[in-house]
Amino acid sequence: MKAREKRLATNRSGQLLIIAALTIAILISSTMIYVYEVSRETNSQDYVPISNFVLAIKQSTRNTMISSLANVSNGGESSVLAANLNEFSQVSQSLSHFGTCHLAFTLLNNSNYDDGIWLSWNTSDIGVSSAYSDFTLRIYSLAENLTLDYDVNITTSITVSGYYTRLVGDEKQVNLTCNMYNEGEPALAENFTLLYENLGSWIPVNSSNSLSVTDYGNGTYSIAFTVSVPSDSVQVSAYVYDLRNVFVRANTTCAEV
Repeated sequence: MKAREKRLATNRSGQLLIIAALTIAILISSTMIYVYEVSRETNSQDYVPISNFVLAIKQSTRNTMISSLANVSNGGESSVLAANLNEFSQVSQSLSHFGTCHLAFTLLNNSNYDDGIWLSWNTSDIGVSSAYSDFTLRIYSLAENLTLDYDVNITTSITVSGYYTRLVGDEKQVNLTCNMYNEGEPALAENFTLLYENLGSWIPVNSSNSLSVTDYGNGTYSIAFTVSVPSDSVQVSAYVYDLRNVFVRANTTCAEV
């Protein structure tokens, strides 16, 4: 695929946190409209496929988790995930035309996840922002009796690696390769911010560093810039947003080649 040059943003001033209540309201409205349109297209609710309703619920839980992770990764409280899912679970009870609808969830808790959220930004060369929950959907009436167990895993991750070549004196050219993933599959980045360490201070990379970025269109980015630092290695930190507005960060150490 032909590479294309992409200007690297050096800051994200005015980055807005996603408002959880508004997001949930939009999801709920979308689901209600979807169910209404499906039932209106048929002469009887008996012909409305219950699988369509189940699909709408599953997609809405996924969207709820995406918006919650975007909120938390941008500095929101981790409790927003449970709050959003609780709100959607309560309202979903009134959505079904097939009988009583009950949606229960269990947030993952283990060595990585705390109440369904995992933010790992300090490990060398890789960064992870993730949300995970198990769900049980029950729809029951005289005509229907359905129980469905499923899980939703929303994960934005990046890997960063690089090296530098010495130019003149302390001046060095840093070359990085950054790969972005959504749920383990290559994904595109919306925005990068790069910083490098010099004498204990983190300095943003900008056009004065002869910055260039090559976007290959498949989640892989080649980045080059120059710095003037006296140390034998260059510490770099990458702040990245994916197209879902989920934030993730990773650090790497560049040695001379």
